[in-house]
Amino acid sequence: MSTPGSAPAAGVHLPWARVPERVQAWAAALGGGPPDTARDLTGGFSPGATTILQWPGRTFFVKAVGAELNPESPSMHRREAVISAALPPSGPFPRLVDTYDDGDWVALAFGVIPGRPPHHPWDAAEFDAVVGALARVHAALTPSPAQGLEPLSVFARGIFGGWGSLAALGGPPGLDPWAHRHLARLAELESGWPEACAGSTLVHGDVRADNMLLAGAEVVLVDWPHAAVGNPAFDVVAWAPSVVLEGGPLPEDLLARYERERTLEADAVTVLLAAVTGFFVSHSLEPAPPGLPTLRSFQAAQGAVALDWLRRRTGW
Repeated sequence: MSTPGSAPAAGVHLPWARVPERVQAWAAALGGGPPDTARDLTGGFSPGATTILQWPGRTFFVKAVGAELNPESPSMHRREAVISAALPPSGPFPRLVDTYDDGDWVALAFGVIPGRPPHHPWDAAEFDAVVGALARVHAALTPSPAQGLEPLSVFARGIFGGWGSLAALGGPPGLDPWAHRHLARLAELESGWPEACAGSTLVHGDVRADNMLLAGAEVVLVDWPHAAVGNPAFDVVAWAPSVVLEGGPLPEDLLARYERERTLEADAVTVLLAAVTGFFVSHSLEPAPPGLPTLRSFQAAQGAVALDWLRRRTGW
């Protein structure tokens, strides 16, 4: 749960030609020799390489990153490898082919999905298809197929608590006036997030338009490093702000469409909305992390949408 998909990619991407030779050699072994073509992709927020490698009759999507580009990115690739390997072999899921890890550089090779991202502004029929697909993915991943993966309440410890942190600072400069007035109430509401996270579903954790592909009649969610076991409402709530920024419906409409197929507990939705909003707002006020210079402005944009939704939902 990091950025909206409403603006162009913000990552400083590394061309495949600049990936270390040892990683290129691993990829060449997968294809039986150096690839005929290497098409670097744009999109997403990883500072590493994201590339389509092609050989006669064989094509892979490869993502590779080293610690010098961003110290946290290799561990996220490692986590994605574990989660992707646990996803069902049938159904609308990415297919992990192989991994490379030398302790510094980590690379993942996936089968290429012949699809495209959703159109923006959102097309109504596509939006309905994607929301329905998300509900079906949640059903297919309940209970979670990833054995031993930490619950969302544990994984989110590094994510939630934004309002509490801002309250401890007394409300820093730049904070929305409504949020400043209700800061103590927001921190109290947010504090229930561990219970609201509870559930048995493998949630994606970073649902955005740039993490989904429309492949014929299927919608495939890609990029699973943020997945955890918990309440599927988290995916819906965290995704909703970016939908608005992409010209789609209001969060209330997204929630209503999802609940045509799966019911979500209303109080948990409210608590998770408070926690997600606190994440976006508090992080948007921090300095940009290495290699991700526009991340904070994207978080601020999502935070503004989430804050409006929270204001409407609480009625404060």
